[in-house]
Amino acid sequence: MSRLDIPEPLWIADHDALTDACRQWLTEDYLAVDTEFVRTTTFYPQAGLIQIAGEKGCYLIDPLLIKDWTPFVEVLQAPTVLKVFHACAEDLEVCRRLTGVIPRPLADSQLGIALAGHGGSMGFQRAVMALLEIDLPKEETRSNWLHRPLRPEQVDYAVADVHYLYQLYPVLRQQLRDLGREEWLAEDCTRLLDASDQIDDSYLALYRKVKLAWKLRPQEQYILQQLTVWREQEARNRDVPRNKVVDDNSLWNIARFKAKNRDQLVKAGVKPPIVRDAGNILLKIVETAMTKDEAFWPEQLDRPLSPIAAQSMKDLKDAVTLTAEQLNIPTELLANKRALEFVVRSGYHDGQYQLPEVLSGWRKDVIGQTLLLMMTQGVAASKVEKSNHE
Repeated sequence: MSRLDIPEPLWIADHDALTDACRQWLTEDYLAVDTEFVRTTTFYPQAGLIQIAGEKGCYLIDPLLIKDWTPFVEVLQAPTVLKVFHACAEDLEVCRRLTGVIPRPLADSQLGIALAGHGGSMGFQRAVMALLEIDLPKEETRSNWLHRPLRPEQVDYAVADVHYLYQLYPVLRQQLRDLGREEWLAEDCTRLLDASDQIDDSYLALYRKVKLAWKLRPQEQYILQQLTVWREQEARNRDVPRNKVVDDNSLWNIARFKAKNRDQLVKAGVKPPIVRDAGNILLKIVETAMTKDEAFWPEQLDRPLSPIAAQSMKDLKDAVTLTAEQLNIPTELLANKRALEFVVRSGYHDGQYQLPEVLSGWRKDVIGQTLLLMMTQGVAASKVEKSNHE
């Protein structure tokens, strides 16, 4: 046993060892899975380690040595083996990059912990303390997982993550079962995986994420759209963060003022080295976008809600907060701001209010129907109707 009182891991560094381990994992009901990676100067996470815990112990897979992931793909997609992660968003990206697939079925213990009433966005160390009353160190969170050999402290940290996650999950599952919320977690994890599967290779919607993009006119939004498409392709091709290509503010300024020369690019905030290397490309994107007629322009982004409509949002938020407190779950987990704004905006034209997909399933019964009733028959409806005619 190591200093953390955890089992010694079994290292997997070649195809035969991976194949043998995967054969065992396919017989298990659930596995605890975690990844360690580095993402300080790259667009994509660089996998440094994959950790697995199952009935037979803990395993460390070295992704710097494994070339054929076929056996592991079978495990990740095995319908009879539940893969348990904690805060899985980036882990899913690591799995996709290495293997070409994301794990199904999946349970995210961070989501489950929130649904069980322990609080939202709980880190793994706090989760282990809350459910198992074990205090884990945090010192290796920012380690260089690409360096070899790994230090003993790194190995202990990596093994502990899955060793205790494997122990934590049955406790969490029983708590959710006692609350009648086990299916809530399954539904939310399925929705999470479905969203992860929806990759838009055209990148045409990325401009919507640029702050204050709604302030641009439709033609300027089209320019911004084309600029963000180019940036996304560059970031992925070069494997660098988006802001290393061009930052959001500069792209917004280029689109707003329709830059025509390098001096205007500099005034827009583009750094001189980027102007030197990519200035002609940026200017050509603007020039080409300016030649396109309205048929190419995206639909005008929604303006912020009017003060009266914003009050309707507040009414809905108050209802969500009250229900969340009664359920002892985080308000944002029940219905976030984007979902509530969708409800308010959905009836602007004809008063036929609708729920977004995220408020289907268990949320529809718990809060969704209440929100629709408020908008159509009560507190918020008259206020929004009045704002529509201002």
